[in-house]
Amino acid sequence: MTAGVDAVIAALNDVDPYGLAPGEPDGAPSDEYAPEASELAGILAQQGSVSPQDVDRVWQHWFGDTLTGVIGATAMTALVARVNELASGS
Repeated sequence: MTAGVDAVIAALNDVDPYGLAPGEPDGAPSDEYAPEASELAGILAQQGSVSPQDVDRVWQHWFGDTLTGVIGATAMTALVARVNELASGS
């Protein structure tokens, strides 16, 4: 996994939409959201940013649900901003 994917995994782990506690002793593996993070990192690399719609499309593909529907619009806005900061190196 590239550093970009690792950073997106960290952002998704912090949101932890399903309460899986990735990386915690009694939680899911720390790379639980790696497939989704890999897709999002690819979009970020290709487009230079991701939108809530991009994230929702990826989430719909993997889970049959939109991430906005799971975490709400406010949390989605914060997640998208954090992921997009990765492209700018902030």
